Amino acid sequence: MVIERPSARVIMADPLGRVLLFRFVPPQPWPKEPAWHLPGGGIEAGETPAQAAVREALEETGHALDPADLGDPVAVNEGVWSNLGRDFHTVTTYFFARVQAPTVAPTVPEDHPEEEWLNGHRWWSAEELTATEERVFPPGLAALLPALPAGGRAAGVVRLPWTH
Repeated sequence: MVIERPSARVIMADPLGRVLLFRFVPPQPWPKEPAWHLPGGGIEAGETPAQAAVREALEETGHALDPADLGDPVAVNEGVWSNLGRDFHTVTTYFFARVQAPTVAPTVPEDHPEEEWLNGHRWWSAEELTATEERVFPPGLAALLPALPAGGRAAGVVRLPWTH
């Protein structure tokens, strides 16, 4: 049985245009080696994707965002993954937000330590993301970034790949 688990993530840019990524060990089907992903997570019952993105951003980063300020989604991707013996299908909606400072002060302690979820963070420039050989989620993030910190938006929602 595949469990539906929609999620929302925030492409969070600091004043220099760098985006925040967290280090984690991804679930199957990816190799069990450290990788990077954006703040965000599962959408809870009754939440919109924007509300979930804002809640997750506050919990994981300490940045209080407003769902209305996120605007329309900038990207989406979907796929199947497995963790702890369960299979999930996820459609992830990505939003863009600017923050005033490159700080990270989580407000909720991680409640899934067995998932090796959070192993540090880093603010990345588009150039660093393009040059890195480390795995970054979502695939295609570096190509999406150049217009976003400058205030531009792609025409419509960009569909990003699920796997590398």
